[in-house]
Formats: sequence, structure tokens, C-alpha cells
Amino acid sequence: MKKTLCMLLILLITVLTGCSAVAPSSEIEVMDFNKHLTLKKPNQPINQAPAVLFLGNSFIFVNDMPAMFEQLSNSGGFSPEVYELSDGGYKLENFADESDELGFEAYQALKEYEWDYVVLQEQSRLPTLMAEEMMYPAARTLDALIKEANAQTTFLMTWAYKEGDDFDLLGKKYKSTRDQMQTQLADSYIKISDELDALLAPAGIAFIKCANKYPDIELWDEDLQHPSQAGTYLSACVLYATLYDQSPVGLKFTAELDAQTAASLQQVAQDVVLA
Repeated sequence: MKKTLCMLLILLITVLTGCSAVAPSSEIEVMDFNKHLTLKKPNQPINQAPAVLFLGNSFIFVNDMPAMFEQLSNSGGFSPEVYELSDGGYKLENFADESDELGFEAYQALKEYEWDYVVLQEQSRLPTLMAEEMMYPAARTLDALIKEANAQTTFLMTWAYKEGDDFDLLGKKYKSTRDQMQTQLADSYIKISDELDALLAPAGIAFIKCANKYPDIELWDEDLQHPSQAGTYLSACVLYATLYDQSPVGLKFTAELDAQTAASLQQVAQDVVLA
């Protein structure tokens, strides 16, 4: 609760001083989601049994994305050891804070164990509001620890809310469409991954492309923010393509989705990461 209030206070200050990333929707130019992404490749040769640590929140633990990624990997002939540290609403700054309960566990995990990949997932809205003030400093701290552990930092770019964002601040309304919100998210994740020479799993862009191409596939849960089973599967496919530099197309594991839906999601992931 105290950390949430602190975040709101900092947000108020940055908005008042003109430092915030918050911008009226009219100022957000939507990116071309079909544009080819130049993504960093994982270290070669690919470890067939990589150790993967996930640091995130409900966007990954809803539908258990780490476990889904593990099963998808097994289907592709990989045998990862997957571990997860997550809690509702957690931000990267929590994991970068050794005095935080999960932050302490993250520090211990990075100092005491060997990893191949550490997947970082920021709180859903924060990259659109305070990337410079909160996301980037925490990412830099964690990336330094990850590099000391001889692992590759991997950012999991999250997805915009299904109907975009809408909130009031100091009596002023801020509203963005889904494409505008995704543009802000993508810009923040791309910027920090480029700065840190990190891997980037662009799940959010895959959401937009899939929603446009296959509107009948529901990627969002009933709350319009968290992923549906299909949305989590798409994210796992994107991560699979990112970490293994291989297409998920044709993998037999479908997470109980019908074969046609799973095949469509696999193809979208391939097109976004490997095209």
C-alpha cells in the first residue's frame, strides 16, 4: 500500500513538473505494428536445457505462463528448468529492491544460482507513464545482476488493455486507444532492451497483430486486461521463438486450445519474432 501511494505521489510530481511520459491521446502517434523488428538473437549455441527465471506479476501468473512455456518447450525438444517469482501488481523496482520480500528472493536467486535467461515483466501500465523515472532505473539494476550471473536479460513486452487506457489525474482525463497504449508500451520496452543489449519478446505487438488478423480469437480475459488462455499461449509462443530462435509452428502442445487456434497463434509468434 505504501509503495502504491509513493508511486502515485511521484506520478503527481512528475506530471506537475512536466517530466512525465503521460501524453494526451492526440500526441501519441501509433506505430506500424507490421514493421519488421530487429531483435537481438540469443547466445549461440542454444542450451537444450536452459535455466529460466521469471520476474513479474499477474500478467504472467494468470494461466501460469511459465509452466505453459515449459510445456511448449518440451514439445519442441527442449528441457528448460523454469522458476518464477511473481506477485500481483509487482513492478521491476520491487525486484530491484533487496529489502523487498520478493526482491530479496530475486537477489538470492541471481547470486546463488546459474541462469541462462531472466525474463523481466513490468507492471502493465507503468511503461506508459513512468518508464524513465521507475522502469528504466530498476531494469538497469536488475540487468547488472543478471549479467553478473552470466545470464541474458529478456524483456517480456506486455500487451495493451483490450479497450485502451482511461484514467483521471488531477482532474484531467487521460485516454488512449489500444493501439496508442501498445505504442507507448512498445516504445518503452524497445528503448530499454536496446540500451541494455537485452533480448526482447514482443508479446504485446503479437497481441495487436493477432487481434487484427484473427478477431475471433479472444486474447483478453473478462477484465479486459489480463490474458485469456489464448493470450497466455501466444505470449509463450513469442517467448519460445525469442529464446530458442526457432519457430513454434507445428508444436503439438496446444494448452487445450483447439488445433486451428493454436496453429494461428504459433504463426503470429513466428511472424513477429522471426520474420
